[in-house]
Amino acid sequence: MTTWLGRWMKRRKGNGAARASGPAETFRTASRPEDHSRIAAAADQCIPLPNETPFEMLRVYRYLRDAIPDISDAVWTWKRLCQTGFDIEIHDASSGVADRRARRLLDELNRRVNSGDRGMDGLLDIFYASLFTYGAAALEIVLTHSRESIWDVVPVDVWTVRFKREGGRLLPYQLHDGEMIPLPAERFIYVGMDRDGSNPYGRSMLRSIPFVVKIQQRLLEDMAKATHNAGWSKLHVQYVPEERRRGESVEDYQARMGQNLETLRSKLSGLSPDQNLVTYDNVKVSLVQGGQAAHVFYENHKAIEEQVITGMHLMPILIGRNYGTTETYGTAQFEIVNRQVEAVNRAVKRILERLYNFELALMWGEARARVHMRANRTVDILKAAQARAREIENAARLRELGFTDHDTAAAMLNLPGKLA
Repeated sequence: MTTWLGRWMKRRKGNGAARASGPAETFRTASRPEDHSRIAAAADQCIPLPNETPFEMLRVYRYLRDAIPDISDAVWTWKRLCQTGFDIEIHDASSGVADRRARRLLDELNRRVNSGDRGMDGLLDIFYASLFTYGAAALEIVLTHSRESIWDVVPVDVWTVRFKREGGRLLPYQLHDGEMIPLPAERFIYVGMDRDGSNPYGRSMLRSIPFVVKIQQRLLEDMAKATHNAGWSKLHVQYVPEERRRGESVEDYQARMGQNLETLRSKLSGLSPDQNLVTYDNVKVSLVQGGQAAHVFYENHKAIEEQVITGMHLMPILIGRNYGTTETYGTAQFEIVNRQVEAVNRAVKRILERLYNFELALMWGEARARVHMRANRTVDILKAAQARAREIENAARLRELGFTDHDTAAAMLNLPGKLA
């Protein structure tokens, strides 16, 4: 007890000194903001991206996300699907006071991280955006002056992160201003999505679609040019010159025909929508309409668009396109996407538990934190409730008939199994 009291007093004293000096002087992150200058100068001996992909492609991914509507919508959709929220459970608390103190510390930490900019919600928003753009996300834990609690958790620009193998270990570095800055491995969190073997970097969803996007944008550009001419009906005016007058020179005849054309052009340019043309029978007016070229463009663009959707691992219904006629088609798509969301959020759960339990490690009293990530609501809530009721009924029936015991029946329902 004396040891804990001494460590707690030391921590409180360190925190007080830290607040007095201010975060700008005492708490400094090892990572640096992104820097575009001399970015490739010190990248020797770093582990390359999968398939020898140049690191410059990571910046291309960000441009595609910001400039291409389909990709921007896909990343936005993935972020919102994964931001289901979470609940913190305090367990193994040594006392009721320790339980309340733990909840207060974690609540303060949630507001403090991300430099106070929307706290944990803002940090996770950046985390998911990076994960679905670059295929990876990185965070750095910033400790207090006493190094006994977390002062802040800040995002790290993934496209500046490099890894080296030194002494049989993977060590993270950050490329900044042409120099390789070592990052603190014990306080650096890196999550790579769809990693290949021993390669530490993640694999971006956007890696498979740059060529498709190039075709898509070229098609849109060509369609815009064609639509400008073929998409709107136009008046075609044909002027039949009258006969040349007796004694009229060739020059005078040409000048008179030119004047007639100019007069006709000026009349047409000032014509209101509710006015009609009155001419001699040597002027023919017809309506020129666009053909079916627009439909061909739509079909072509639709085919390319489907490739973008597939490359982003999304289902058509989630970005407003459903090619099926039944409810089951859309429901099946949404269930598959939810499996992917659950896989990503399992990694987020581990990160949050690491942060929270580190914060509670040196608290006066003992407590542990467990994070429960919420799930997206099912498409049909009534059907889900009926299915759950049937599961409970079946498990209770098996227990009543003696085919299983209480704990096993509870495990079948993912519920605590110990009898009170």
